[in-house]
Amino acid sequence: MRFLFFTGGWTVGGMETAFLSLMKGLAARGHQPTAIVSGWTDGEVPRLLDEAGIPHHEVPLGRFYISNAVFTWHTLRRMPEARRQLRAIAADLRPDWVISPDVQTLLLSASILRTRRALFLQSLPERLMQHRWVGRLLDRRLDRVLCCSQFIAEWARSTPVDPAKLEVVHNGVPIPAAAPVVQRTPLRLAIVGRIVEQKQHMVLVDACSLLKQRGVDCRLDIVGTKGGDFSDTIEARISALGLVEQVRWTGFVADRDRLYSDVDILVAPAVEEPFGLTVAEAGAYGLPVVAARSGAFPEIVEDAHTGLLFAPGDATDLARNLERLVLDAELRRRLGAAGRERVASIFTIDAMTERFLEACATSR
Repeated sequence: MRFLFFTGGWTVGGMETAFLSLMKGLAARGHQPTAIVSGWTDGEVPRLLDEAGIPHHEVPLGRFYISNAVFTWHTLRRMPEARRQLRAIAADLRPDWVISPDVQTLLLSASILRTRRALFLQSLPERLMQHRWVGRLLDRRLDRVLCCSQFIAEWARSTPVDPAKLEVVHNGVPIPAAAPVVQRTPLRLAIVGRIVEQKQHMVLVDACSLLKQRGVDCRLDIVGTKGGDFSDTIEARISALGLVEQVRWTGFVADRDRLYSDVDILVAPAVEEPFGLTVAEAGAYGLPVVAARSGAFPEIVEDAHTGLLFAPGDATDLARNLERLVLDAELRRRLGAAGRERVASIFTIDAMTERFLEACATSR
């Protein structure tokens, strides 16, 4: 089958990573995925698509923003050219399915790409989807609503879209060769992802301060692109708590082998996380994970079996779980091994591709 994916693409995030993995999985099975990078891009998404051998087009479809008239004006100004490009792509490719991660892109392209359509939600659905008339319009234009987790599916069930069209397709990650366990002193914790408030870096910094007060020696890597007011706020808290020597900012690390080989425990304190690719990645590398009992994390981490869950936003509970892991090497080994087994059996790219194709095949 021929699949046309809208990838957004302004930079590489969870959605872009998940879609790229799925397109690779489809190509490996003989299908024909093509990507449309539909917004401003820093060039990294097109580079990764080239590297994977996935055909792609840059189409300035843009988005409408109620709070940003300038961006909306640019979208309107470029719309005629974007529609012309989409018509040419549709005539050449004749896709069997169009896959979009957001409502606006799907609706803007629906009148041109007249084929089966799926909304593949990789984040909490836009509020636009909850509006009665928008939801009903969307329902008429959609054949499937795919959700990257049960957490997202539960939210989608509150919209006017027919619940029979919903299907959970968990994201998948590569499964690397088993890495040898490195005995490191002190142990190194890591939080991986965008530097934004939703990721709850401050809770982890506060937990590290509590560990220091208890005499538990460990280090923390903050992995992600540094910049903006929130990064400054985190730095100020680190300094105020006397943790400057314990915390290292690494910036974005694209090489996952290098990233996870330098980590002993992954910490994921984010709230309402749609899936949690880094949690699945860490599990694939056999690392123990401590995650908030929020969003989709409990779908990946089985508490006390493949990792530990803590109360969201509770630095004391997080510190208690981290102390338990830091002081117990056998627990770290057992949780890491069980986590790797769970990810390898459920959250692989092959499993994601299989579920995706089944959802397309059973669409009414």
